[in-house]
Amino acid sequence: MKKLTEFLFVFYLFFFIVFFLLGSSVLAQATFSPNSQVHLQADTIEYIRDQNLVMARGQVHLQQGSDHLYADNLRYDTDSQDVQANGHVVFQDGSQTVETESLNYNLKTKMGKAFNIKTTAPPWITTGDEVDIEPHKIVIKNGVATTCDYSPDYRHYHLQTDKITIYSGDYLVAENVVFYIGKVPVFYFPFFVKAIHDVRTPFSFSTGSTTYLGNYVLLTNNYLFSPKNYGALYTDYFSIKGVGIGVRHEFALNDYSAFSLYGYGIEEKDTDQFRWESRLRGLWAVSSSLQGRVEADLPGDSQFSQNYSVARRDPTLVSTQREYDISTTLTRQQYTLGVLLQRQLLADPNNQFNFIDSQIALPQVNFSLFPQPLINKNFIKYDLTLNGDHTYTQANGFYVSHLNGDFGLSESKVFLKTQTFYTRIDFEEAYQDVSDVGVTQGAGAAGSTNLANVNSTWSGRWTEFYTTNATYSLSKKLNNLLPTDPADGITSNLLSASMQFTVGSVVRATTGTSYNFTVQGAPPGAKLNYINQQFYFTPVPQFDYLAIIDYSVEANAIKDFNSVLDYKSTKDLWRFRLSGNYVDPNVSNTGFINQGVTPPQTPTFQIAGEVDLALFTNYRISALESYDCTNAVLVSRSISLYRDLHDWEAQIGYSNDPVNGEQLFFTLNLKALPGKPISVSDQQLQNLNGVRNQGLTGSASQFQ
Repeated sequence: MKKLTEFLFVFYLFFFIVFFLLGSSVLAQATFSPNSQVHLQADTIEYIRDQNLVMARGQVHLQQGSDHLYADNLRYDTDSQDVQANGHVVFQDGSQTVETESLNYNLKTKMGKAFNIKTTAPPWITTGDEVDIEPHKIVIKNGVATTCDYSPDYRHYHLQTDKITIYSGDYLVAENVVFYIGKVPVFYFPFFVKAIHDVRTPFSFSTGSTTYLGNYVLLTNNYLFSPKNYGALYTDYFSIKGVGIGVRHEFALNDYSAFSLYGYGIEEKDTDQFRWESRLRGLWAVSSSLQGRVEADLPGDSQFSQNYSVARRDPTLVSTQREYDISTTLTRQQYTLGVLLQRQLLADPNNQFNFIDSQIALPQVNFSLFPQPLINKNFIKYDLTLNGDHTYTQANGFYVSHLNGDFGLSESKVFLKTQTFYTRIDFEEAYQDVSDVGVTQGAGAAGSTNLANVNSTWSGRWTEFYTTNATYSLSKKLNNLLPTDPADGITSNLLSASMQFTVGSVVRATTGTSYNFTVQGAPPGAKLNYINQQFYFTPVPQFDYLAIIDYSVEANAIKDFNSVLDYKSTKDLWRFRLSGNYVDPNVSNTGFINQGVTPPQTPTFQIAGEVDLALFTNYRISALESYDCTNAVLVSRSISLYRDLHDWEAQIGYSNDPVNGEQLFFTLNLKALPGKPISVSDQQLQNLNGVRNQGLTGSASQFQ
């Protein structure tokens, strides 16, 4: 009985201690909820009922919807909804955070004021003397904004402004802005707009030198009216050519509809000629199945893109020919329908400033029916492609109407679980209403042409390490043969085969070739294409080696040989690459070229070496050199030094190649590089509508 009494005493004592500790912890966090929208929690909460006043102290947390307020002490008037917070105050409205020592805020009007604040809307950090909090925005007076989180004495850059307005964490607007690098003022902006989550630098600076332009300085100033309406101004100086001015503006209607405008011009001081280029592009999508494109590429002359390549921020902006396109594509689950209006003008070979009509399509129509079950879903499928156009070509000098139809039957079978056989037979009918110039017979003449095509593929996986693939294709004209066509009408008769040996990710070896049955009057070896051998070896992630060889059976010699050795450190502190390329111009798959007629050409051998080293903590140097061992001449050379500036980066480099000559450049930029144009790409549109291109032939793919 005594032992039982002692046990119960110890048990209750232990229970009392645990209850006391847990209970005191729970009671330390008092709660108060005057309504369903406001919830208050703190170490102690005192409610003075006759004054409708709440006093909270210690680890205070006030929540209203998505707004959170943290402080050491808080005074809350439940009638007026006024809140006064003091001590380590943090206010969060879901998209941004304001830190201050004191804050006055009204829960009803969602308006407030704070002093000596720090607000963050990643990656931007903003401080100021005073802040006004309003619905969906905050206004900071005498503010400083930066993405560098170092202390003020060591900051790499910052924007100092009279007033900064941040709208719902999306973008900020600053007035009377001075841009500082370190403690040195560099630029002044009377008005500056910046998307917060689109980290586009306000400017980008680059300098260098080319033989044609001389020494140059390129300055890009980005501007933003809204996150979907922005652009860039280009101001460039070339010591030989003068000052170039350009602009690019992007405007998005929605996620899949965008317009892009670009123009650039320069009055060359050495030639007194005004040279320019421009582009207009619009992409739209009414739905996931209906979209279109309007585009105009307008180079002022055919040499502009080459002469001013260093000044083109986006190398794909304009081509060397003028082109106007309007197209619309309708895509359904089983088919796609496209219409294209196009005009192309090529540069006059005698005058680079003059363009001549090359081709005009008014219009071009395409219809493609994706493979459909013919009998049941697992046996024989059919597909259909129809094309039509009314086209002017410079070679003809008049319009020609073309009609083309392709009907195909296909079947795929799996046997022995590792072997797959796929075959497709299609019949093609082509028609045009007017003969091509100088053609009275064949495909270029008025009338129709019939073709039959057969394609078969056999792929097999024999073991875990060994696979093979064989493809046979045959094309035969049924009528309207050209004088140069074989008498039997067979225009293509090709057998291709390859085999691959794989050991995990360590070794991969592939051998492939093809045999052309249509080659006339040649020995069997001349019908065989080069035997292509590829070998990849990666024993460890830090080391890999590849070798590619083309071998001619008829010549019994190597046509070309490429080898690349790549080696890097575990933590990517250094990287080394060595490559070699051997080419024998005297060798072809049909034998030796011009053997016994002209002196053989000298085979060439080039080597290239690349070294990339991390120097200290923030520096990295890269060097690349290509050398022609046969002629003992330098092919190209490139050297660059990269400096990590925390949230900025700087790079200086030198390059020399046969196309652009010698160039020296320097760039300074945010690590978050300037945003790319918001124009929707063709690939994005294809992903949007989920186009399936099985069975598509001919020009059908240009609408995808």
